[in-house]
Amino acid sequence: MGIWEILGIEPTDNPAQIKKAYAKKLKVHNPEVDPEGFQRLREAYDLALKYTHNITRNHTLEETPLSERREPSQLDEGEDHDPPQQLTQEISIPQRYDFTESYDHFERSMNPDDMVERFFRRTQMLYDNYHERIQLENWRALLNDEAMWNVGCHQLIDSRFLHFLEEHYHLPHEVWKLLDSHFQWQEKLEKLAGQLSGRFVAYLNGQLNQTITLRYHSFGNREDGDIEAFLEWRSDALFALMENDWETAQNSLAKAHALYALDPDLIRLQGEYFLRTGNKVRAFHTFDQLIRLDPDNIDAYLYRARLFLEKGDAAEAIKDCQEILTRMPELWDARSLLGKGYLQLGEWEKAQEIFQEMLSHNPSDIEAKICLTKIQSPFDRMTEPAANKQAKVARRKTLQALGLPGRLARFRQFFALYTRRNLWTIIFLLLLHYAMFAVVSMKLEMTSEQMYDSLVNKFWPVQIKTMDELKQTPLGYQVEFTLTKASYINILRVYDTEKHPEPKAEFIPGAKAEERDLLNSDTGYVNVGYLDQQAIIVITDYDHAKEIHDKQSITMRGTFKAIPDGEMLPVIVKALEKRKHPYQSLLMTDTYINAKPDLEEKGWTGSWLLGILAILSMLYYIRIIREIPKTRKALTFH
Repeated sequence: MGIWEILGIEPTDNPAQIKKAYAKKLKVHNPEVDPEGFQRLREAYDLALKYTHNITRNHTLEETPLSERREPSQLDEGEDHDPPQQLTQEISIPQRYDFTESYDHFERSMNPDDMVERFFRRTQMLYDNYHERIQLENWRALLNDEAMWNVGCHQLIDSRFLHFLEEHYHLPHEVWKLLDSHFQWQEKLEKLAGQLSGRFVAYLNGQLNQTITLRYHSFGNREDGDIEAFLEWRSDALFALMENDWETAQNSLAKAHALYALDPDLIRLQGEYFLRTGNKVRAFHTFDQLIRLDPDNIDAYLYRARLFLEKGDAAEAIKDCQEILTRMPELWDARSLLGKGYLQLGEWEKAQEIFQEMLSHNPSDIEAKICLTKIQSPFDRMTEPAANKQAKVARRKTLQALGLPGRLARFRQFFALYTRRNLWTIIFLLLLHYAMFAVVSMKLEMTSEQMYDSLVNKFWPVQIKTMDELKQTPLGYQVEFTLTKASYINILRVYDTEKHPEPKAEFIPGAKAEERDLLNSDTGYVNVGYLDQQAIIVITDYDHAKEIHDKQSITMRGTFKAIPDGEMLPVIVKALEKRKHPYQSLLMTDTYINAKPDLEEKGWTGSWLLGILAILSMLYYIRIIREIPKTRKALTFH
C-alpha cells in the first residue's frame, strides 16, 4: 500500500492537505490501540512531507537560470534529494502561493472574484501553518489585504468567511474578536443561525462573549499533525459537554489526554465532565491539579471553592474566593461563594455585609435576598430583647412562690410515672437487645467481653506510640497513631464492580486505575511511613493521602489488620523497589493499618434472625416514644 493510500488522499505537494489527512487518520489509528497502524501512518506522513520538499526544490531549480544552479557535486553531502519509492507518478501541481510576495500592477487590477480567491488562498495558507495561525499580527496583516478595501470583494468575503471558519475554527479568542470587529458577526447572529450549524453558532457566540475560551499557546515544538488531532479531540469533547453527550465526551477527553495531558483547558474540561457526571471526588482532584499547573486559572478556583462548600470545608472555600477577589475584585460569583462560606461558618455579620453589597450592585439578585433571609433568623435569636429574659425570671419566681414544683421535681415525677406505665415494654426491649447482642457475638465468633471491648474500642481507640505497643494490640482493633517520614507510593486499592460483582480488592498503580476509570469514593491510597523507626503500610482516603504527601507526617486512626494472602504485598513491595525504598529490614510485612474501610467490611454481618429482632425492637421503640406525650398529659392530673 502506497503512502497516499495510507493517508487517504490523492498525491499532492500541499503540506497543509497532508497534515489535515494525517490528523483525520490519527483518529482511526490511535497509538495506544493500534501501534502498528500508527507507525505505518507516521512513516507515510513523514515521506509525504519529504516529497513536497523535493517537489518545491525541483520547481525552484526549474525557475533558476542555469548559470546560477549548483552542480550535483555541490549539493550537501548526505542529503537525500530523490523522491521516496512509490512516488514516481507524474502529477501537475501548481506552485504554492506565497502570501508574503509583493503584488504587481496586474494583480492589483484583478477582478473581484479573483481577488477574493486570492484572499482565501492566503487565509488557507495562514490557517495551515499552526504556529503562524495563532499569531494575532498575521491575521491583522491578512485583513489589510487589498480585497478587504474593495466594497464588492468585502461583501463576497463576508458571505464566505464564516463558512470557511465553520470547518477551520481552532483559533485563539483574540483572533475571533479581531475578525468580529471587521465583520460584525455578533450583531447578526440570529440571521446567521439559519445559514450555519447550531453547534458552530453556539461556539461562535461563546467565543465572541468569552464564555468559551480555549488557549492555543501551550504546545511548544510539537508536530502540526499531532496538534491538529489534539485540537479536534479537545473541541469534540467541548461540543459533547455542551450537548450533554457524556459517552462522546469521555472518549474524546481520553484521546486528547493521550496526545497532550498537560493542556490546562483540557484538564478544565475533564473537571467539568467529572463534575457534571456526579464524580465530585475526581472533579475536586482534577481542579486541584489544574490550580497547581496553572495558578492563575480563575475558573479552577471557582470550581474548587464550590466543591469545598459542598464538602462543608468553608474555611478552604473562603481562601479560594479571597484568592480570586485579589485578582478580579468585581467577580460577583466569587463574592457570592465567599458570603456562603461565612454563612456556613456562622459569621453572620460578614455574610450580611457581602450580600447587602451584592444587592446594592444588583437589586434583583434573588440569591442574595434568600441568603439574607437565612441570616436574619440567627440575628433575631442573638438580639432577643432583655425584657423577654426578665419576664421568664419573674414567671419562675411566681411559680416558686405558689409552691409549684420546679423543673427537676417535674422531671422526677415524669420519669417515675413513665417507668411505671411502660415497665414491661422496657423489660422486653432490654431482652430483645440482649438477644441481638448474642446473635452478633455468635456471628462474629466473639465472647461478650470481646464484644464489649470492641464496642468500647470503636469510641476510644488504642493509643499507639511504639512498635511494641502496636504488636501487642489485637488484630481488628482501632488504633490512633502518628506516622512520620510517610509517603504515598502511587498504589491504589480499587474495586472493579463490573469485573467482580462480589467486592474484591485490586492493588494497581494510580495511572492504571485512572485509565480504567476506577477512582471513586471507595478508593484506598497506599502509603508507607515510620512508627518507632520501623516502616508500616497504611491505607488511607484521598484527604489523608494528600496530607501525607504535603507534610510527610500525620496523626490518624485506623484498624490494625493482617495482610491477606494475594497480590497486595507483592504489588506494594514492587512499588517500593521502584522507589528504592529500604524496606527489606524495616517494613512490617505481616500486618498493616487500614484507615479507609474496604468494601468487604461494609457488608451486612447479621442474619435473618438478627433482622427479625431488629424489626421487633423498632416496633417497641415506636410504642415507648408514643407514650411520652401521653405521660406528660397524665402528669397534669396528678
